[in-house]
Formats: sequence, structure tokens, C-alpha cells
Amino acid sequence: MRILISGASGLVGKALIPILEQSGHQVSVLSTRSNTTAFASHITSFHWNPEKGILDRNALNDVDVIISLAGAKIAQRWTSKSKKSILDSRVLGTRLVVDALKSNQKHRVAHFISASAIGIYPSSFTTRYTESNTDVAKSFPAEVVRAWEAEVDKANDIVAHVSKIRIGLVLAQGGGALLPLAIPTSLGFGAWFGNGKQWQSWIHIQDLVRLFAFSLENPGIYNGVAPNPVSQKALVKSIAKTYRVPQWLPGVPKGVIKTVMGDMGEVLFDSINASSATVENQGFVFKYPLLKDALKDLLPLRRKK
Repeated sequence: MRILISGASGLVGKALIPILEQSGHQVSVLSTRSNTTAFASHITSFHWNPEKGILDRNALNDVDVIISLAGAKIAQRWTSKSKKSILDSRVLGTRLVVDALKSNQKHRVAHFISASAIGIYPSSFTTRYTESNTDVAKSFPAEVVRAWEAEVDKANDIVAHVSKIRIGLVLAQGGGALLPLAIPTSLGFGAWFGNGKQWQSWIHIQDLVRLFAFSLENPGIYNGVAPNPVSQKALVKSIAKTYRVPQWLPGVPKGVIKTVMGDMGEVLFDSINASSATVENQGFVFKYPLLKDALKDLLPLRRKK
């Protein structure tokens, strides 16, 4: 297939491109930079600027599938400016692509696949969330996901298939949730937040990109999480165990996190137990279903050559 990716220079995009190419797909990308060395020379880059409504009209030529990954990082202090950037980067980018499809009657795009997030689900210590759940959290991340998915759903009128991957806590060496947890823990300063009982629905980066590739032939709405979520305390302790260092610090009080990180710190106390059953029932097999195996593969963050 010919696949166009937005947000291809991010954590997921950089890991996804090799997986797609190994399967014989031809990849092109949307980039906000006119000249970029972020991609291999054989990958065609098309210019776009969602804030200004700019999209190279040639980007859709001969494209079979669009994979939308663009979005400003949510793990930053939530000022009015950053919140607008987080929301607009997802909503405006999706809207721009969908509108381009609507105005191009000759396009052959049959499948629109978009990243999303499990942050849409309310925090709960008892509920196991499936994709059919209709409860929506009353939080800024949920507000973003709700608006984001509303734009994605508009593609249903113009392409045969629309898929959404609601991503959980991504474990990877090059970014995501692992670095801020593993670095202090490796030095003996690992700590969870509050009582550490909040559920963490995690996924290894390789399983996540394999899930995106899987959705090419198996459209649907999927929780991008591994089958075995853990508590935040168990996550930190597992990292310490992998590094073979003691874990002695108590949980960090919410007041401290609030002072340091502002409203964004609330996310660290959210408990979301998301189920992977839907995609598993479709035939997807996780390479890293257990946390200990995922950490064994990813840690230490920097291996000796």
C-alpha cells in the first residue's frame, strides 16, 4: 500500500515507518518543515501547516491509507498557550486532512487510521475499560480526545474504513513514559505518585507500532495497551528490580506534584485500566504481554556497545 503519515517524526512514527517498509508498503510523510533530514532520502515529504490551513495538494496522490499521529506532547506544564497547542495540533491537523479528502473527489484513500488516547476514560480503580465504553472523563486530556475523535469520525463519510488506536503509557527507549521513570529509579531515587495504587495501562513501543500495522487489514477502534496492566507502584518497583537497585522512597504527595507541575500533575494520579481484549480477539498477538519482559528488552536505556 501507499501510506501517508502525519506526525512521522514523533516517537511512534519513527518506530512505525520501518515496520511498514519491511512489509513492502511505500511511505510518504507530512512535515511542517520544508526541508528535513528526519527521514530517509527515499521517503517523500510533503509540506503542511495545520494552523495556517496549508496542505500540499500532491500529498494525497495515489495514497491508499492515511495514518494520523500528529499532536503536541501532553506531558508539559499546562499553560493557556500549551493547552491550545495540545488541542489545536490534533483537531486542526485532523480537520485539515479530512477536509482535503472531501475536496479531492479523485482520491483513492480507503482507510483513515488515527492515534487517540485512553485518557478519554474516567479515572477508576475498579472499572476495566473496553472500547465500547461511553463514559468520558471530566478532564483536559479527555476534552482533547473527545474533540480529536469527533474530527476523526468525520472521515467516515468519505473513506471506507476509519480506525482509532487509543494509546496508553508507551514504554520506549527514545521517549514516552519510560525515561522520566527509569532515569531516577536507576539512580535509586524512584518513586510513585500518591499511594501508587493507580492502574497503569502500558504498551511496549514495538507492540504499539505492530498494532498500527495490524489495523491496516483489521480496521477498528482499539485500546493500544498490553494485556496486563499494573499499578504505578508495581511499575516503579519493576524498573528498580530490572536495574537491580533498591527502591526506598515513599510516594510523592499530590501537593508536591501540583506545585511542580501544575494542573498537568493530575494525570499522574489517574487510574485507567484499559482492556486489550478487542484487538486480541481479532487475532493480534502481543510480543511483550508482561511488564517484566518489556523492561528486560528496553532497560538499561543506554547499553554499552
